[in-house]
Amino acid sequence: MESDIILINLWTTTELKLGAISGTIWATLDLALGGIDTPIKALAILISLDFITGVTAGYKNNELSSSKGTKGLWKKAGVFFCVFIACLLDMCIGTEVFRGMTISGFALIEAMSLIENLDRMGWGYIIPNFLRVRLKQIADEKVTKGDKK
Repeated sequence: MESDIILINLWTTTELKLGAISGTIWATLDLALGGIDTPIKALAILISLDFITGVTAGYKNNELSSSKGTKGLWKKAGVFFCVFIACLLDMCIGTEVFRGMTISGFALIEAMSLIENLDRMGWGYIIPNFLRVRLKQIADEKVTKGDKK
C-alpha cells in the first residue's frame, strides 16, 4: 500500500491576505505609538468606553447625530496622532518623557469625559458630588469659551 500524501491547506487566500493586512497595520501602529504597551491599551480602553457611553447618552437624550459622532471619532484619532508626535519627540531628544505625559494627559481627559457621559446617562448619583461640581465648572468654561468665538 502506497502512502498517500495529503496536502492540507491551512489557510485560504483570503485569510492570508487579511492576516498580512492586519499584521502590517498592527506593526505600523506599534511603531507609531512607541509600542502597544499597558499605557496605550489603557488609553484605548478609556477612548472606547468614552465613545460607547457618549453614544448611549446621546441615544438616551435624543441627541444622536452622525456629525457629532464623526467629530468625536476625529478627536479620538487626533489623540493617537498626538501620541505619535510625542513618540517622535522622544526619539529626537533621546528621552522617554513626552509619550508618557501625552498618554497620561489624554487618559485624564477621557476619564473626565466618561464621567460626564455617565452623568448624562442618568447615573450621576454614583459620582461624588465634589467631582460633579468641578466637572460642571469645566463644562461651563467650555461653553463660555465657545460662545466668544
